[in-house]
Amino acid sequence: MAALPLRAGETVLWEGAPVPGLHHPGKTALMAVFGLPFLIIGAGLLLYGATLLPKAPTLNDAGLALFTALFALPFGGIGAFLVFGPVIEARTSARDIRYTLTTRAAYVARSGRFPSLKVYPILPSTALELEPGRRTGTVWLHARLERDSEGDLGTTKAGFENIAEGEKVFHLIRDLQGKAE
Repeated sequence: MAALPLRAGETVLWEGAPVPGLHHPGKTALMAVFGLPFLIIGAGLLLYGATLLPKAPTLNDAGLALFTALFALPFGGIGAFLVFGPVIEARTSARDIRYTLTTRAAYVARSGRFPSLKVYPILPSTALELEPGRRTGTVWLHARLERDSEGDLGTTKAGFENIAEGEKVFHLIRDLQGKAE
């Protein structure tokens, strides 16, 4: 990962990454239960179409078998995403995300397929929230109201998610807010 673009006088106070693993097993299980029928039906239709295709006596039957197999792909893909996606994300997020807290800002650097660097300044007015978990903690330090595609308002949060030293980082940021006043 490339070096952070720190400003003059800015020093690093803490660096870390998400702790690997499934941190919300209930949510993961719910998504898997919802996605399993899509995966099973999609895989079944794909296999059905693939086995009928070579045995098709007419061109119409071959076209129907091919259509069945292609029709099954989106359903199987959605099911696979819902069943396996959270597990893959849990394994890769610890490798692809790095968090840094400096005397002026919080940095969230992502590498991998879609690299990005987000900077959240630490101000006295920064909304700060600690969400403790069993093994990890999440420090939310940015919240924004956004409209979704249907026009409904929702809150989008950003911060240091699933870190081992959540409480320590929370207190470091609180100290920075006190000095900035």
